[in-house]
Amino acid sequence: MRDRVAVVPRTSSGTVESHAWSDGKTVTYRARVRAFGRQWRVAFGTNYQGWSEARARVELDAILEKVKRGTWEPPSRTAPLEDELDSREQVRVTAYRWWQRRKGELAPNTQADYQWRLAYVVRHLGDLETASLDARGVDDFRQALVGEGLSARSVNMMLDLLAQVVDDAVGYKLLDANPARGRRRRMRLPRSRGAFLEPDMVVDILDEAQAWEQELPEHQRYGRRAVLATLCLAGPRISELTSASRSRLDLHGGRLRVGESKTEAGLRDIELTAFLLGELRSHLAALPEDRRGKAGSPSVPIFPTHRGGQLNASNIRNRLLNGTPRRDGQRPIRGVVERVNEKRAEEGKMLLPERVTPHTLRRTFATLSLAAGRDPRWVMGQLGHTDARLTLGLYTQVIQRQRVDHDLIWELVRFPDEVETRSSNQSFETRIETTGPTVGP
Repeated sequence: MRDRVAVVPRTSSGTVESHAWSDGKTVTYRARVRAFGRQWRVAFGTNYQGWSEARARVELDAILEKVKRGTWEPPSRTAPLEDELDSREQVRVTAYRWWQRRKGELAPNTQADYQWRLAYVVRHLGDLETASLDARGVDDFRQALVGEGLSARSVNMMLDLLAQVVDDAVGYKLLDANPARGRRRRMRLPRSRGAFLEPDMVVDILDEAQAWEQELPEHQRYGRRAVLATLCLAGPRISELTSASRSRLDLHGGRLRVGESKTEAGLRDIELTAFLLGELRSHLAALPEDRRGKAGSPSVPIFPTHRGGQLNASNIRNRLLNGTPRRDGQRPIRGVVERVNEKRAEEGKMLLPERVTPHTLRRTFATLSLAAGRDPRWVMGQLGHTDARLTLGLYTQVIQRQRVDHDLIWELVRFPDEVETRSSNQSFETRIETTGPTVGP
């Protein structure tokens, strides 16, 4: 018969751990305790809450003494967070807690945008006690941002994020009300009717993009003409286009799937016009074999860099469309807008807007579609909008236009299953009277 061996639990022990935050100032202290045959992690607090390594070691010794006596209660995983809050915690701590809770719910591009805003909030308000934040402090923050040269829109974006952070402080009873909420804290934005391109402008930017690309060595080509054609004639967001892979493009069915399944809007299919399908086929055929990929490839982008990676949305926004100014040791880049305007100035035509963005091209897609008589509900679906106000605002602008080249519009937005030439040169206004803008309730 085997001798029974008594199992003796390991002696209790513990170590102090510290974690430095990315801001370079905040340090969190905690202890790892081995007791009762298990390991426990006990959170103490941050250096801004008065904690240090020496204080943490004193607290750990007290815990080990209680373990030896059998009177220590391990931390409860369900303990309410309010009990752990310090009424004198600083804004950087409140912001960090909010970010840890929210970042998992956001798409990657939204995370990057929020981190950019959060950096401003922490830099200006991080050392301030959250409980002492008031309307004057918010206004001072706003004026500091203005002094740094930020636009009114960017300032309001920072204030919107601050308001979300402070909402947590209100929920945890650190503040009675949120001083960052309310229109009085925001800067007034100038009202502007969003710019869009006329049909002949679209043709010009495509031609100039193609001519520019042909001037470049092969490793710098990525399909500039096809990129702009897709933005103007399909209306995706720039991030949706740069991240779209070959597996999402169906040339036979004439569709492109864009979006992210993790976002509220989710994935959606965009219908591709006959003109755009021709541009995409030419683009893919011109790609080198090592960058072309197969139709079902899940990772190869439709518009790959020379290394097969994704294009940078900022480069399209700044370099391709608007170029870059002269810098020390570098030549300026003449963007498509400047090139087209030089050509149109010589021909005595109206110039493109001074600054064209990818969103300008999204509005261009919407106006071309509405001018062709497409149902506004269909346009909303293509753009991925759930709010009809933008679409109806563009609809109003389109219906007020006096002279439109309807034949050129039809050439750009016609689908493969539609007639190449319309039987009549029916004006947009007449088509609206017969079909009517049908928008859901």
